[in-house]
Amino acid sequence: MTPKHAPAHSFRARLGRPFGQAAFWLLPMLAVLAVGVIGTALYLGGLSSPDKHFKEFPIAVINEDQGASVPQADGKKTQENLGSDLVRKFVDKANEEDKIDLRELTMDQARDQLDRGELYAAVVVPDTFSKDTVSLIEGSLTRDNAARPEVTVYTDPQAGSLGTRLATGAVEPGVQEASKKLGEQLTQSVAPAEEQAYDQVLQQLQESQQAQAQQLQRSAAQGGPEVQQFAQQVQKSQEGSAEQIAKELSPTVSSVARDTLKDPVSVVSKAYNDLPEGTALGMSAFYYSILLLVVGFSGSVALNLLMDARMGMAAFEMGPFFRDYQRAVLPRPVGFLMKWLTFVVAAAPTSALMMWVASTVGMPVPHGFLVFLLGWLAMSTVSAIVLTLIAVGGSVGMLLCLVYLVFMGLPSAGAVVPLQAVPEFFRAIAPIEPLHHIFTSLRSALFFDAIPEAGLTTGLIGLFVMLAVALAVGLLGGWGYDRWKGLRGDVTPAKHSAQAQAPSGEEPDVKIAENPSVPGHASA
Repeated sequence: MTPKHAPAHSFRARLGRPFGQAAFWLLPMLAVLAVGVIGTALYLGGLSSPDKHFKEFPIAVINEDQGASVPQADGKKTQENLGSDLVRKFVDKANEEDKIDLRELTMDQARDQLDRGELYAAVVVPDTFSKDTVSLIEGSLTRDNAARPEVTVYTDPQAGSLGTRLATGAVEPGVQEASKKLGEQLTQSVAPAEEQAYDQVLQQLQESQQAQAQQLQRSAAQGGPEVQQFAQQVQKSQEGSAEQIAKELSPTVSSVARDTLKDPVSVVSKAYNDLPEGTALGMSAFYYSILLLVVGFSGSVALNLLMDARMGMAAFEMGPFFRDYQRAVLPRPVGFLMKWLTFVVAAAPTSALMMWVASTVGMPVPHGFLVFLLGWLAMSTVSAIVLTLIAVGGSVGMLLCLVYLVFMGLPSAGAVVPLQAVPEFFRAIAPIEPLHHIFTSLRSALFFDAIPEAGLTTGLIGLFVMLAVALAVGLLGGWGYDRWKGLRGDVTPAKHSAQAQAPSGEEPDVKIAENPSVPGHASA
């Protein structure tokens, strides 16, 4: 057994170095503390309160109303488009704050944007809206059937369950307020409508009384004085009775109908496109993106540790097996590129198998070849970032990867919570987060028929740019380290320096710190 692995002769010696130093115990605990605090602040800070960070949520409003003849307070009727009034009130409410990006579109325009994933909801006012509203007043006074005016909110299930709830929650307050303002106009029409109904009943009664009086007079003219006197008494008794009877017979709006008229619009929520089975309520694209990120991250870390161990840069340990291999000294750019290319080769069959397993367990995978290429590119990009941060930052680079890729990546992905409902910081960093581009490109392939405008183009551009930047930083950083500190693992200059400074007869410490270059040394 070499001196490097010789046991200490006493408990005090074992505690002397490094166990007796406070930094040996404090630094790992501080690392755990930092990861916990940073992770909680970023993850929960970005996702815990979406309603407080609502900004420019894209929603369309479409008015297809054809208008109708609407009774006014003076009893007259005018041709109006109550749908336009409702939309105008809704737009005014939305413009009071910047929470909603309200777009007045036609139905065809709204369909195009829904098909590209550019809208979270579309509010549609039907062509019979004005007619249904007028019939609601008339139906309250008669026994005719009356349909309550409806507004349909088409939601986008591909945005995920939370995105759908946020869209519905953003639309309903504006529609309800617009409905109440419309209800004020309808309520003012109740009195004229009741008066008009009273006049119609009174006119019918008066016409009936006049017909009866004329018939009685003709009969009295043929009879004697007694008959004529009786006819006069009947005529006097009917004076004023028509008004009283009309008040009793004319229809009025009940209290229940008045409450309905105060808030007449009914909101109906429907899915624009129903999701097939296996899409996890619209979250399958995000879950698959997370898998690609995790495989790229953890696979790169495992690959880096294994290849460093085989090159003698660190001890190789597998279960009880422990071995130091002979050190292979390579320029840092060469080692970095060798690791990344190895991962790229392994990522191709990995992406294919991941897609096959996802399809086997029931997840729909349209455009399979495109999904395979996207997975390959996504994992290769994540690997380049991970290996770059490790090459530049060493062991600290793994913590940086965790913070950058996971803690900052999840809130800025725009999947769990839409970007329009996260703090401004996460909206700003979304373009430089790989998970955001992985998700948008995958969502386009899985949900939106691989339409380039549905996030596929921007996702691919973002991944390729981050891949190029990561490779450039990794290669240039490694080249700079080689020039500044010497080749990685080459301790010859340090050894010579230590030997020159060590007193005669003493063994320099650097020999103990070195990785032995004797092949075949192992212990188990």
